[in-house]
Amino acid sequence: MDDYRVASRKRLPKMISDYLEGGALDETTMLANEDRFNALMLRQRSLVDVSDMNTSTTVLGHSLALPLMVAPMGMLTIFHPGSDPAVARAAARAGSIFIHSAWAGCSLEEVAGVAPNNLWAQVAFWKDPGETASYIKRAGAVGVETLVVAGDVGSSSKRERDLHHGLSMPPRPPVADYFNAATRPGWLWRWLTGRKMTYGNYEINGRPLRMDEMNSWMASNKNPGATWEQFAKLRSEWCGNLVIKGIMDAEDAVRAVEEGADGIFVSNHGGRQFDSQPATIDVLPSIVKAVGGRAEIYLDGGIRRGHDIAKAVALGARAALAGRPFAYALATGGESAVDHAFSILHDELKGAMGFVGKTSVASLDESIFVRNTHAYAPESALV
Repeated sequence: MDDYRVASRKRLPKMISDYLEGGALDETTMLANEDRFNALMLRQRSLVDVSDMNTSTTVLGHSLALPLMVAPMGMLTIFHPGSDPAVARAAARAGSIFIHSAWAGCSLEEVAGVAPNNLWAQVAFWKDPGETASYIKRAGAVGVETLVVAGDVGSSSKRERDLHHGLSMPPRPPVADYFNAATRPGWLWRWLTGRKMTYGNYEINGRPLRMDEMNSWMASNKNPGATWEQFAKLRSEWCGNLVIKGIMDAEDAVRAVEEGADGIFVSNHGGRQFDSQPATIDVLPSIVKAVGGRAEIYLDGGIRRGHDIAKAVALGARAALAGRPFAYALATGGESAVDHAFSILHDELKGAMGFVGKTSVASLDESIFVRNTHAYAPESALV
């Protein structure tokens, strides 16, 4: 997967590549998401019959070919005009689920038109409750059965890479970035002739919200006052599955269950929102223990290899989520590259399961880890 990251740098202007790769402040949390996975060592087993391998699982009753979903990502359009529909179609072919971001560059209806059976929708609690209610109504109208509440966006993030490039809404990049963009003619041509860069989920005067209108729209609708009471109200009104994203604390996980959550995303937003918090794999075991099977747990952050998926499942996640790897692939080669990215991760997962002597996702547990090493291990039965 790292090949796609490197290749995407050659396809994208630096300001766009830095937006994709960057994290909050010193990027400590973003880097830790990967480092903590890499420090968990696996036990290779020998002479185990792994000829009958089954990587399938279910999430909230939905069958998956492998325990991996596409995390919600805003503004995929700036990487490739194929945008959300391209990734959603690839996810459907791979037997996965695509989670449509509340900050997407195209509408929920467009994505539902190409992948209706593999679609979850992220929802934000906007200051104007009418905006939230309208979006939820639209989700129900296109057949979405699972809503994912964005629980980690109440405060504003600070990403210094973006500040250096003047990435705001609208962008105000320095002169050097214009010259750099000119060295990426393929991206520039797609940007000039392809899909317009809008926030497709929201409208002004009957048309999609433009990038240059986002600052004022967000100023009016960003809601730092969102609380569990709004989550509980949504639970009482929404008949489908309800999941919350952005849980990093066992107490919050318990509260989510008490308020009726069917699923919990252990997520630190890929290290893009709040720096100096733990990696998601650090806190997964304590959250799994606190929830005690009352809701499904999913792990988001740091997934770069198939063995990372195995590690997350072994520590109690029902499935893992990945975002950047699919964005790297999309930026590099469009929809076909996203297909390839799924294939890579699936093959690596099967390889990892074979080496640790497990033939089903259900059999992955903490016995696959090397014990008593100097490598870091999260709070779990390993210590």
